[in-house]
Amino acid sequence: MATVRPFRGIAYDPERVPMDRVVAPPYDVITAPDRVRYYRQDPRNVVRLIAGEVKPTDHPEDNKYTRAAAFFQAWLREGVLRREAAACVYVYRQRFADPDGGAPRSRSGVLAVVRIEPFGEGILPHEKTHALPLADRTSLTQAVVANLSPVFALFEDPSGDTRRLMAEVEQGAPRIAITTDESERHEVWSLRDADRLRRLAGDLEPSRLFIADGHHRYQTALRYRDLQRREHPSAPPEAAFNFVLMLLVDAADPGLVILPTHRLLHDLEGFRPSEFVGRLERAHRVTAVADRQALLRALHEPASEHRIGLALPGPRLCLVEVAGRRSADPLARLDVTVLHDAILEPELDLQEGALEGER
Repeated sequence: MATVRPFRGIAYDPERVPMDRVVAPPYDVITAPDRVRYYRQDPRNVVRLIAGEVKPTDHPEDNKYTRAAAFFQAWLREGVLRREAAACVYVYRQRFADPDGGAPRSRSGVLAVVRIEPFGEGILPHEKTHALPLADRTSLTQAVVANLSPVFALFEDPSGDTRRLMAEVEQGAPRIAITTDESERHEVWSLRDADRLRRLAGDLEPSRLFIADGHHRYQTALRYRDLQRREHPSAPPEAAFNFVLMLLVDAADPGLVILPTHRLLHDLEGFRPSEFVGRLERAHRVTAVADRQALLRALHEPASEHRIGLALPGPRLCLVEVAGRRSADPLARLDVTVLHDAILEPELDLQEGALEGER
């Protein structure tokens, strides 16, 4: 069961800032060069809040978290950021190029706050979280006391009611419309009508929510909620810390794209590519591949075995075929599970603890 509520959002004032210059992608895809570019793009770019610069002189009273809080409060005082006068939900539409080069795609969702529940009680994860990024997001939340990025979650809409409601709202003019340097189009509409808000909450209430992206953000919200409950035991159930910002997208939306999550391995002590390939050849079928396109074609072909692409220095490209992985457990049959269980752990001795600092 999902408890969905409107909220008084905080957004940039388009009269005060060039909207296309202050947006940035999610924190965990921003590289160091990206950060420099966004810092230079506009002094009020959101990167200063979600993925601020780390300085050699940082200390407990002056660091990327305290600076994010200071920027946030200053922008509120200056009117760069404005809080909604009344609670609402937002319909959000994103238009973007297909990553595989197909026709342009579009997907729509609802931005609302959702009551925080432990995993498994109506909110379902699909990936592990790691200690360092969780500590990072927790420190940021405690400093800024705001959800700066939504959790991206999927819901099931068999009746199509929520989809139709979003389409109705999208008939009007968006309150925010931005085209980024990457040619992505982002549009936002406000939904304040009480009847429509009740309809939306009722339609979503029976839904289970599947977290598509933002596991560390959700785990941070859960941790922060528990901390606040200990500090404020008499707080009402509707207290803000009991909710988290989510973008809710219909699981059947044709604009959803599932892309691979690659594993980039670095700082492997004593790693020798030829020896590694030799070990793989003793356990699996390994084929040299001429170029990237040939490797991608091989990975897309239907096959009874698990196929994994390997890129080594040189460059040297290989296709690794892992056979004999039969299991009644659906999780064990996933390619990513096979990668870890059949290659990373036995051949490179990469245990779970080695990944704790990864994002």
